[in-house]
Amino acid sequence: MAHAAAADGTLTANAMRHPARLISLCCAALVLLVPLSGCHSAWIQCTVVNHQSAPVSLVEVNYPGGSFGVQTIAAGASYRYRFHALSTDTLSIDFTDAARHDHTVKGPELEQSQQGALQIALEPDNRVTWTPALTPRH
Repeated sequence: MAHAAAADGTLTANAMRHPARLISLCCAALVLLVPLSGCHSAWIQCTVVNHQSAPVSLVEVNYPGGSFGVQTIAAGASYRYRFHALSTDTLSIDFTDAARHDHTVKGPELEQSQQGALQIALEPDNRVTWTPALTPRH
């Protein structure tokens, strides 16, 4: 630590750089460690699959705290959407079949902060199959 202090007892620029370097290293370490902390949002990846022989239209999925939708899902196609369950409530789906009949089908209850995957299959004869693979957020 030669030249750490000037003759009058004040610190030189060289001595002052070391605390700044230490602070910089600590900040860099913090930035690198935050992603390792395991914090993440509780997302649900939802896939709506049309197993019917014709397109369905005006598809809307209602979930606790919101809804999402798509104009049309072609026969054999699917639509994916990711969302947060903001409260606890029952899922539902609304859609219009090829004969222009509207359908509303209730699904399972979704709990706040669940995460995982949910598949909603629109089957022939306008049946709906719900396949949740959800867990509580840790």
